[in-house]
Amino acid sequence: MAKPTSRVGRNDLVGNVAGTTELTKENAKKVISAVLEGILTLLEQSGKLSLANFGTFSLKQTKERQGINPKTQQPITIPASYRLGFKVSKTWKEAMLARKLEQLKDKVKVHLPKEPPKAKVAAKTRGKKK
Repeated sequence: MAKPTSRVGRNDLVGNVAGTTELTKENAKKVISAVLEGILTLLEQSGKLSLANFGTFSLKQTKERQGINPKTQQPITIPASYRLGFKVSKTWKEAMLARKLEQLKDKVKVHLPKEPPKAKVAAKTRGKKK
């Protein structure tokens, strides 16, 4: 799959939501902030959040471990922390792939080679020589 040519940020999302829902950009910004804050709050409480036909967010705690500083090659202790994970649902992934394929079909017109004309079979005559 091709890489995107530019980064899309929160302001782009706000503009898209505002245009789709007929909200002002200020209201769309509040809605997006509320959704993101809600996701964080629910992850703190339960450690997992599933959104049907979209995906599953998960919060996992990592243990303290030993590592190596790549610059000095000295051993260091990496402290325990949290890691946020996201797994896309199969439904959403298939829908996104279908949309991408449609976009590619619109951009690139595929010309299939024409079949060569079929050779005419010469009629064999079976007859006696006179």
